[in-house]
Amino acid sequence: MYDLAGKVAMITGVGRPRGIGRATALRFAQEGAHMVLADLGSGVQQIADDIQGVAPDLVRVAAEMEATGAQVLAVPTDVSQPDEVDNLVQRAVDQFGQVDIMVCNAAIIADQGIDPLELTTDVFSRVLAVNLVGTFLCAQAAARQMVAQGRGGKIVTVSSRAGRRGSAQTPAYSSSKFGVIGLTQSLALALAPYGIRVNCVCPGAVDTDMGVPIHEQRAIAMGASPETARDEAARAIPLGRLTTGDDLAKAIVWLSSSETDHITGQALNVTGGSLMN
Repeated sequence: MYDLAGKVAMITGVGRPRGIGRATALRFAQEGAHMVLADLGSGVQQIADDIQGVAPDLVRVAAEMEATGAQVLAVPTDVSQPDEVDNLVQRAVDQFGQVDIMVCNAAIIADQGIDPLELTTDVFSRVLAVNLVGTFLCAQAAARQMVAQGRGGKIVTVSSRAGRRGSAQTPAYSSSKFGVIGLTQSLALALAPYGIRVNCVCPGAVDTDMGVPIHEQRAIAMGASPETARDEAARAIPLGRLTTGDDLAKAIVWLSSSETDHITGQALNVTGGSLMN
């Protein structure tokens, strides 16, 4: 057990049933943290259209976390919109009086399967707006509150193996995730005087809802079934299986605890042994 009982943890992108955000929320609930959960609400159709596979369901996940006995606040939020992010943090303070942890997890893959020569600036910009700008806005808003509180805090961002090595299939997504690592390092330096630690996790091949379209695209290239593509991806991992949301959740909760008080500005690979630059 960590020292997270009574801490207030904000987590974005929690709405998918097999996602990193939901798994992370469950881990925080097990550690006794109070949680502020964010994902898209109704009426955010443009970004929702970019989320392939299972649509996010913030209400369902919030109810699931409440069933564990955790204190939960769910706030529909488009992280690419500054006013909505500010509202998210203010709602957290109004409900719980403080913000101790921010997990910037929300992301989309809108360029999967699009020929880079045909990729529009609208799609490219939308991916960066959610994945990179959204991470910045959430980290900035949380950090402002943490500075005002004067007790430090923890911010954890979520990059990707695509943020370590470029991908021909997802240039926008890869660019955004490279940016998340640079942003993490910059914020870690800027916020260190306030006792705010900023670190990043970099998932490898993750068995989540967002990963389904990736396996489908690989299957098309292989001339095989999505199941075959998924199994081949798992075999390529030294530890012999795809990374799970819970694998990432364990790392995120660890980075959010006092066990890592002398760690900041780091990008931690959670890949099952797959080497990345």
